Amino acid sequence: RHVSRWYLSRGEFQAGPMNQSDRLFLDDVSPTLHDRLKQKLVDDPSVQLLEQDFQDFEVNYSLACQGSVIKVKVLYPFLSEVLQHGLQELLDRVWQGLPVQGLKKEPQHGLLHFEVDAASLGEDMEKRKLCAQLLASTRIWLLVAPLVGRLRWLRDATDRAKEAGKRAVPGGAAEAAAAAIGKPLAPICLRVRCLESCWIICKPDRVLVILSISLEDEVDVALGRAFCQEFAETGRKPTDFSLPCTFNEPRDLPSDLRGESLESSPNVGFLTLTLSDQCVRGASEDRLISLAKPVMTFRNFFHFHLKHAKSYLHSRLRKRLDSWQEQLTKARRAPRQGQGVRRLATGRVFIPQPRAAATETQSDT
Repeated sequence: RHVSRWYLSRGEFQAGPMNQSDRLFLDDVSPTLHDRLKQKLVDDPSVQLLEQDFQDFEVNYSLACQGSVIKVKVLYPFLSEVLQHGLQELLDRVWQGLPVQGLKKEPQHGLLHFEVDAASLGEDMEKRKLCAQLLASTRIWLLVAPLVGRLRWLRDATDRAKEAGKRAVPGGAAEAAAAAIGKPLAPICLRVRCLESCWIICKPDRVLVILSISLEDEVDVALGRAFCQEFAETGRKPTDFSLPCTFNEPRDLPSDLRGESLESSPNVGFLTLTLSDQCVRGASEDRLISLAKPVMTFRNFFHFHLKHAKSYLHSRLRKRLDSWQEQLTKARRAPRQGQGVRRLATGRVFIPQPRAAATETQSDT
């Protein structure tokens, strides 16, 4: 497998082909970045971290240390798209109270720079651990920022509709609520990773998130399509807490995307998740982030079950092959008595010559 190479310290980006189906990411934080930050902020504040670049799932980092100041560079190829839809506001919210300074953005190169002064954290170990945790979750903030902004609008619109319905005259609550909600926000289309796009569509009473899913291996495509169909159709009751979900084949566009021009068609299909106004009614900012996180990181869940399904099928296949081998071994007939003695047509016992002697006889002839 070819591994992508990222040169963050010089601001250059070179990527070779990498099979997305071979990568599996299950943690909310970058393990390598979290370990380095924890080493500097919690374990040994006097340590000097060596300048290093490392690749993580979808996002890549460069880390350097100068005294008590930690310099971090984040490379996300689609930074320019998420910056337009609430990333700065979300970062200000989640990094509030942290000694993050010098935030610089280079959307044309997909680079995000910031510095952290470890000396400003004092001796509060809990705050140092929280700082390392939040900074190592940068990938999550990049992915969920657009959806959090749309959920915030839905929450505020729901609250306005509720207040307008209370003040409305009898029989006019529906009209007053619709007027208070106003016109929904325009749909947005994001590229969250290579070959995949995400559409966030606002309705007066819900937010739709449409994910295009693509895989490279043909076996993964077949299994992924079966998984998405089961995920959308199996055992979803109105009383449980699962989000309403629908799945469309690649040739069958969702109704909300008909008429839209797609850069590329996914080979697995489109998965639509619905967040209703009941989910966000009176929700706090932390609640909105918690709702957006599993939706925008659905590929983690998808890859987790896809890899486990393949492992389960392979184990069943090996077990079945072993069973067949045992049956074939048992199916061999036992040798009959006297079968070990070989005779010629004349009835004499056949005694084969040694292989070397037979070779010499042929060569003499």
